[in-house]
Amino acid sequence: MTNPTFNVLPSEPLDAYRRLYEETDLPLNVERLEHALFLKKRLSVCVVRVDQVHPQISGNKWFKLKYNLKAAIEQGASCIISFGGAYSNHLHALAYACHCLGLHSVGVVRGEPVDNPMLIDAKAWGMRLHFVNRETYRLRAEPAWLNALPSLVGDGFILPEGGSSALAVKGVGELMQQINTVEPALDYVVCACGTGGTLAGLVSTAAKTVVQGIPVLKGAGFLHDDVSALLLASGHEQTASKWELDLFGHYGGYGKMNAEHIAVMKQLEDDFSLFLDPVYTAKLFRRFMEKVENDDYPEGSRIALVHTGGLQGRRSIT
Repeated sequence: MTNPTFNVLPSEPLDAYRRLYEETDLPLNVERLEHALFLKKRLSVCVVRVDQVHPQISGNKWFKLKYNLKAAIEQGASCIISFGGAYSNHLHALAYACHCLGLHSVGVVRGEPVDNPMLIDAKAWGMRLHFVNRETYRLRAEPAWLNALPSLVGDGFILPEGGSSALAVKGVGELMQQINTVEPALDYVVCACGTGGTLAGLVSTAAKTVVQGIPVLKGAGFLHDDVSALLLASGHEQTASKWELDLFGHYGGYGKMNAEHIAVMKQLEDDFSLFLDPVYTAKLFRRFMEKVENDDYPEGSRIALVHTGGLQGRRSIT
């Protein structure tokens, strides 16, 4: 489905966009990670603190939304519609961004109506929530259902789940370029994966660095095709970058966080003196440590883990 062209808005949203994205100095912080296991395996490991880029438009969402928001404003949209679960980092970040830009927003939320800290935030920032059952939610990429969606929620610029689009690839590609500048000799970059947009963006400009994605969903082999499609749509199908998926870091599936996983997460936080979110970055760090233990990386490798933010999701475990 292609978004309709809207009547062009006054300049205020574009001015607000420029203030938010083009007049903000956002240095990319990279921190060394020290651990006895890294010494034993002779690895140099760092973490890219994308979680520090913005307090609300958290982590990778800053980069994934950047050009999607600009496109919506330039097309004259006054509302952005997107999709996610009840604890969606994407909807949380989108709600705040639209609040800053003077845009309306609608979140199509998977599951029965609920209240939680994430959705309370989104509503406070002006997002209207439209709950749909899981069967209906599976139609979120079907053109016929998307064409009918405005009759339920009103007109708006429709943004895919997770913000994952060719424009998201462009934004995250800029993140990878920044990483290359700060750490020019990396052998591996490792990130958690949901919809694949962040992975595709990193791959698009990774050059000789191998990009590894660790999906947090069970049975996420379909991401091979989704990431390839995003690279094709963004003009990077011929990229020389090598990338791969590790399908063993879901620990039961999306949003699964039993007592063992929470205990491992808290130990990792103590080991590295940083906070993780239970759904994405805790699984990233947990699986990475297992891979190091299993000698998946050659001695001397230089590795960066991408901390994609989402720390507001920690409220789900308190």
